[in-house]
Amino acid sequence: MSSNLELRSDTFSTPDNGMRKAIAEAPVGDDVFGEDPTINSLEIRVAEMLGKEAGLFVPTGTMGNGLAIRSLASPGERILCGTKSHIYNFEGDQLAMNCGLQMHRVDERVDGMIPLKDIRRVLDVGENIHSAPVTVLALENTHNFLGGKILPQNDVVEACSYAHSKRVKTYLDGARLWHAHAATGVPLDELARPFDMVSVCFSKALGAPIGSMVAGSSDHISRARWFRKRMGGGMRQVGILGGACHYALNNNLPRLKITHDYAKRLAEAFKSTGRFKVDIEAIDTNIVFLETEEDCAENLVSQLKAMGLSVLAVDTASVRFVTHLSLDSKCIDEAVKQLEKEI
Repeated sequence: MSSNLELRSDTFSTPDNGMRKAIAEAPVGDDVFGEDPTINSLEIRVAEMLGKEAGLFVPTGTMGNGLAIRSLASPGERILCGTKSHIYNFEGDQLAMNCGLQMHRVDERVDGMIPLKDIRRVLDVGENIHSAPVTVLALENTHNFLGGKILPQNDVVEACSYAHSKRVKTYLDGARLWHAHAATGVPLDELARPFDMVSVCFSKALGAPIGSMVAGSSDHISRARWFRKRMGGGMRQVGILGGACHYALNNNLPRLKITHDYAKRLAEAFKSTGRFKVDIEAIDTNIVFLETEEDCAENLVSQLKAMGLSVLAVDTASVRFVTHLSLDSKCIDEAVKQLEKEI
C-alpha cells in the first residue's frame, strides 16, 4: 500500500480541515470559573442529547469514568462490573488508587451484558459485616474488549431497574455509545435513561483530538466537578477543544455508521485469506477481533505492518482492528485488494 492504514484504534483518527477551523474560531473563556461559552454550550447540548440535567467536560474517558463513579460511591465500597470491562482492565486500577474503591467482577455474556442472574446473586447478599457493600453497577456500551458489542437494551433496563430496587446506583461507560445509536437508531437519551450517570467520548468514535463528557443529575455533576478539580482536570480556555466536539456532533456523528460498513468489508477480506476466523454476522459496530492459530498473532501483526496495515495483537492467538472516520472507501478498497493479493 502507498501509505499506512491505521487500524489499531479509532483514537488514531485525526481532525479534518473543518474541525481545525472550528478549533481556531471557537469562543473561549476560563472554564474553571465557568466562563468558557463553547464548553458551557457543549455541556448543555450533550446533557440534553443524553436526557440528563447537566454535563461536565473532561479531557479523557478514564478521568470521566473515575470521577463519575467516585461521585456515585464512597471509599470502602465496591463497584459491580464486567470481568472484561474497560474500567477494570485498562485504567491502571484508578478506582482503587484514586477513589478507595474495590471492583467486584462478574463474567459478561458474549454480547457484553452481565447476566441478570449474576447481578441478582451479588446484590441479594444484603448487609454483611465481612464484605464491603456494592453501591454501583457499571456497564459498558459498546463493549470494547468483546468486539464493539451493543448491549441488549431490554436487558440493560431490567438490570438497572433491579439495581435501583436494591438502592444501587447505575453508571454507563458509554465511550462509544454513539456507535450503539448509529447502528440501531435508538435515541441516545433512551440508551442513557436507565443510568444515574453516563459518559461519552469525542476522541474515539467522533474523531476529535481530545475530550469526553459526563452527564447526570445536577447534584451528581456538581459533585463530579469538584472531583475533576481535585484530580487535576480543571482547564482554562478549553473552548478550543469544545469547538472540535461541536463540529464532531454536527458533521461526524451523522456519518458514523459508515465505519461499521468498513469493519465488515475488512473482516470479510481477512477471513477470505483462510488465516483468520471471524463471525461476520456478529460484528455490531467498528471493532473486530480476528482469531488465528496459537502463538501466531504477533507474527501476523508484523506481516500486516509490512503491508501497510496496522492492527493490534490482543493475545497470542487474536488481533483487533478498529475502523474510524479518518478512513474512506478508497483506502478500504486498497486494503482489501492488498489482503487478497499478499496474505
